[in-house]
Formats: sequence, structure tokens, C-alpha cells
Amino acid sequence: MNTYTLKNLSEFSELDEQMIILWNKKYKIFYEEKIDNKSLFNAKNLKKLILVSFLIEANKRHTVESLSPKQLVELQVLAEFETQNYINKNKDYQILIQLLICSCFSYDAKSFDSILSVCFNKIGIEKCCIEVVFPFLSKMSVILEKYTIQESVISFSTNLIRKHLFYLIKSIPYGENCKRKWLLFLPENETHDLELLYSYLFLKMNNEKSIYLGENQSLKSVTECLENVSITHTVIYISKGFDCTSVSNYLILLKKLNPTMTIFVTSYNPLKDKITEDIEYININNPQTFNTYLQKIISM
Repeated sequence: MNTYTLKNLSEFSELDEQMIILWNKKYKIFYEEKIDNKSLFNAKNLKKLILVSFLIEANKRHTVESLSPKQLVELQVLAEFETQNYINKNKDYQILIQLLICSCFSYDAKSFDSILSVCFNKIGIEKCCIEVVFPFLSKMSVILEKYTIQESVISFSTNLIRKHLFYLIKSIPYGENCKRKWLLFLPENETHDLELLYSYLFLKMNNEKSIYLGENQSLKSVTECLENVSITHTVIYISKGFDCTSVSNYLILLKKLNPTMTIFVTSYNPLKDKITEDIEYININNPQTFNTYLQKIISM
């Protein structure tokens, strides 16, 4: 999507269409003298609208009138400064998600990294993942399904988030005294690893021992690990279009090699049908549920 309609601007910024028209009529937030439902906008227009919306929400000293004449660079510097103040005073992070979205559409890695870094530092790792990162990914998924946007926008944002998660994972020491050992991996042809990375991050935060094999793992790879390491729990992530036969084979093999191991199957949505009736496994579909199970396991 290289251009946006007034309806698109309204949906992505969560501002009423008439409000956007009024802002432009009174304060010339865009260069066009008049806008309507037939008008088309670019990524810079969307970004300016969201930045102005954020700034007047973050600090009442800012007004649409004072912000509209400013260039994007000026607005972005102000937004980076006000993000910290906003988080200190507010518990609703929806507008921060909008800032991340507009950074994605303009391929602005610096802005995206800056916002996400502040969120992790100010909100905390767990809360930031649950209330900012995953709602952002969910909203981007809806946008991708609803509109014809470049797939590169999704790849751009997920890779930036992945970089942050890897940095956080690396910064946490490995658990030494825990008797449990977790195995985390994605089956063959599964490559969406953000949810799995979050599980790995949270395990390390709780001083749990874990082995992260990564994406697209063959049965042979998983078998070799299980034959050489005493695993007590395993976490597998599957996407919406997973191959039921392949995943079923994994689960049956895992249980055959280690009958006492607890198996978690994480998925974006709740599984409508059971993957296999042959073995027991636990389906979890959001970070909060995984955290709840983990705390119960730790407390045993």
C-alpha cells in the first residue's frame, strides 16, 4: 500500500474522519487545501498525523495549531522526548502502538528502535511484550489481512522486534540451579519465531534452563537433542496454517522419546481441533497464559 485513503488514515490513527478534515481545514496539517473521501495520502502524511495526535495527547502544551507547520523531523524529535513522559503518566499504550505502526509504514528503523527501547526500559520487559509488542503484531496482522500492503512492512517490523528480543535474551545470565530443562523449537516449515523467542526470554528471566533450537527443525534434529539431553518441558510454536500431520508426528515422537516430558504447543489462536488424540499436550495462545503456567510449575 503506497497510498492511503481518508478512511485508512482514520483507522490507522484512530482519529475520526471529520476530525482529520477539520484539522486540515483549520491548521493545514497536510499541504492540500481541501481533503475528502477521494483524497489520497502517502506514508509521510500518515506519520505526521499520528505524531501530531500523539504529541497533543502526551503533553497538553502541544496543540494542532502549533504542531501542524513543523516538519516531520521536528515532530519526531519531540515525539521521542515525549514518549518517556507519556509512559510515566499513562497506563494506556495504544497510542504507542500507533507510533510503531507509522514507523513501519515509513521504514523508519531509528524511530521504531527508539520507541521500543523506551517502552522496554520504562514499562518493563514482560509488560511491554504483553501490552505493546504482541498487540502491535496482532494489529499489523489484521492490517495485512484487510489491506493490500507490502509484506516487507511486516518483515521489517518483526525483524526489528526480533533484534530487541535477542538483545534482551543475551543480557540475562543462564540459569544454573534449576532442575528443569526446557526445549524450544519450531517444526519444519515454521519460521515465525517471535512468540517462541518471548517464551525463551521469559524462561531466562525466571532462571530456567532452556535450549533454543530455533525455526524449521527436522525430526532428526529434535530426536538428536532429546537423545542426548534430559528435557523436562518443551515448547513448540505453530502458525495459523500449520501442517497437522507433521506436528502430530512431532508430538508423538517427543512423547515416545520422553514419556514424562510436558509438552506446550503455542499458537496465535486457540486450536479448533485437537492435533492428535494419542498424547496429551497443553495449547497456549497468548503470553499471559504461558506466564501463568510457568509460575505454577516454578511454585511446585
